[in-house]
Amino acid sequence: RRLLVLPPLRRPPKEGPPTRLIRFSLAPNALLHGTNPLILLRELLELGTGSVRADASAVPPLDEIDAERSLLTWEVTLTSDASNDEIEGIFLFVRQGMELSITPVEAATPPAALAPPEPRHAEAIPTPAPEPATAPPPAVREENRTTPSSDREAPAASLRPTADSAIKVSADRIDNLMNQVGELVITQSRLKQFAHSEEELSRATLHAITEEMGRLVSELRDTTMSIRMVPIGSLFGRFRRLVRDLSREMGKQVELVTHGEETELDKTMVENLNDPLIHLIRNAIDHGLESPEERRAAGKPEQGTLILAADHFGGQVHITVSDDGRGMNRSYIRTKAEERGLLAPGSDIPDAELLAMIFQPGFSTAPQVTSLSGRGVGMDVVKKNIDALRGVIDLWSAPGEGSDIVLRLPLTLAIIDGLLVQVDAGRFIIPLSAVDAIVERDESEPETSEGNRFLYIRDELVPYLQLRELFSIPGEAPLREKVVIVLMGERRVGLVVDRILGDHQTVIKSLSRLHADIHCFSGATILGDGSVALILDIGHLVDLGQHYEEGLRLSRGYAA
Repeated sequence: RRLLVLPPLRRPPKEGPPTRLIRFSLAPNALLHGTNPLILLRELLELGTGSVRADASAVPPLDEIDAERSLLTWEVTLTSDASNDEIEGIFLFVRQGMELSITPVEAATPPAALAPPEPRHAEAIPTPAPEPATAPPPAVREENRTTPSSDREAPAASLRPTADSAIKVSADRIDNLMNQVGELVITQSRLKQFAHSEEELSRATLHAITEEMGRLVSELRDTTMSIRMVPIGSLFGRFRRLVRDLSREMGKQVELVTHGEETELDKTMVENLNDPLIHLIRNAIDHGLESPEERRAAGKPEQGTLILAADHFGGQVHITVSDDGRGMNRSYIRTKAEERGLLAPGSDIPDAELLAMIFQPGFSTAPQVTSLSGRGVGMDVVKKNIDALRGVIDLWSAPGEGSDIVLRLPLTLAIIDGLLVQVDAGRFIIPLSAVDAIVERDESEPETSEGNRFLYIRDELVPYLQLRELFSIPGEAPLREKVVIVLMGERRVGLVVDRILGDHQTVIKSLSRLHADIHCFSGATILGDGSVALILDIGHLVDLGQHYEEGLRLSRGYAA
């Protein structure tokens, strides 16, 4: 018998869905008609998998750009079973004036293991090169790219709808929301009935409907915000192991005590507070708390105490990180600040400003570099993160008694209570939580002999800033201007405006990337008449004003 050996069967690879290159550019006036190309891209990627590339070759120089024209051409490499008609259906309502092409892309080369063996002594058969029209650009073939390239390629992952982390919401809150929506629908139907009625609507009836609508919108706002609220205890619980590991690593005995775990804060705020609190806890254990030997010599218990506390104060949440350690060494902070040129030798500054030097970039009081400290990074990161959350940091420290760091944060990043003010034709929003008082200023009030500008309020000299000068707003100021006194920690600063228009429920809209370097505004809002008002970032505004005032005094011949 002879054994017949057959070669293994080579099955052809299973055919998958086809891949196509979709290239489109919208009509020049598409943006004016409200067309959003990102929505179109998301709908395309929902048909399958793929990647996106933006072709910006037609974009002119910045000084020649017309912001109202659609200039980009989009290229989408899509692997999907959807037909060309389904793809074209996505562009059904924007086809007029746009360019669209759908080109099949050649399938990828099969793996080497599946390729048939080359015949021996066979002549090489030339393979025709793929035609340029069907070969996608290299940037399109690469999927799941995490860093955009210089030609502005957008990763597909950023355009696909992703499932956000869930929030547990009580049934009572959902029922309350549904009841309020039902009342709003009834009020809207009532208003619609009056709008289509031939009888004249009385002023009293219109006023009643407006009040009812305002009440329901206010209740809906509060209920919706409460749905986003989560207890801060979920964040505090993460730090117990961190404290235990750090105390063991540094040979210190530390007890973590938490208060106010039930205090609720916006979910986004809680997520963004993780890194700042880690830095503060590290600093408290490394710099603040002493070793057991040092504490015993100072008459303290060998075990140090680190306290994390949270509480509501009006429209804010105060988060406190405190310890019973050695406190901040003011002489050492002054020495380091003078060495780095942040402080003139022998200058007299308030204690709060001296302690705030620790938030300067690269500032460190550690005598040597360790795994936890000495590199000058940490506290400046905390300051930047809290500023991004529109919060304020307060410091208190006493030698031998410890330190308290208080983070004063808004309840939410979406809606705030604001004070609407006007300077000439411009309107601005000042967060109401920062407003301390409103007074009138007489233009005849003189400056001090050093060129500084102060108001005498409540037996205290309060410096003030002219928003008209600071923002280079033309026009004549009124004879009697209004001054809004705002609080910056323990400091008070006046902002001079033309008029006070009243309080305003402010829905915060983020500024575009083109305005990322303008730090004195934290966002914008749309007013009832459709115009835009900028929201002032009080912290950055006061810093900008100080630099402006110093330059103004120098230009007038006063010493710095």
